[in-house]
Amino acid sequence: MTKIFIDAGHGGPDPGVVVNGVTEEYVNLNVARYLAQHLRDAGYSVMEYRTTSSENVLPDKNADLRNRANMANEWGANYFISIHTNSSTNTAAQGAEAYVYTMGGEAERLGESILQAISDRVGSINRGVMQANFAVLRLTRMPAVLVELGYASNPTEALNLNSPAWQRAVAEAIFVGIVAEIGLPI
Repeated sequence: MTKIFIDAGHGGPDPGVVVNGVTEEYVNLNVARYLAQHLRDAGYSVMEYRTTSSENVLPDKNADLRNRANMANEWGANYFISIHTNSSTNTAAQGAEAYVYTMGGEAERLGESILQAISDRVGSINRGVMQANFAVLRLTRMPAVLVELGYASNPTEALNLNSPAWQRAVAEAIFVGIVAEIGLPI
């Protein structure tokens, strides 16, 4: 059975971005939980790093990031999806983007599929897939994608990020992007 590890970014002592009434850890958690349910309903095996604000979160940020990757590796996940919310000093910045550790492979294709589905289903600008040396991408042994849902620093996107209906819709979009790339479990 295909195993997908869902990482709701931040949590515990690290709330992530807090701007325009958006607290990243809560947006990430809500979207991750909706996504996990879609995946389970479709027959995937799913492990979530956290299902509450602080579950599994370690106080040391570097240790926590290693723990996220280690849990996915030890579980034998086939894919790793990390959910995040972006911010910028430029309040006009907008759109969804994805990060992978190495370009040109399955993770990049999965990131592209997820971003295309987000763009198609919720109308977000597709900012593309980029390479990054983030710990959760570098330390995982399976294709890993970190998805930035949108910019909390953008007042319009902040309203979306805080909307439960939008959170459900973007989670469904990520699900559609995953299925479009890897197919339904057998």
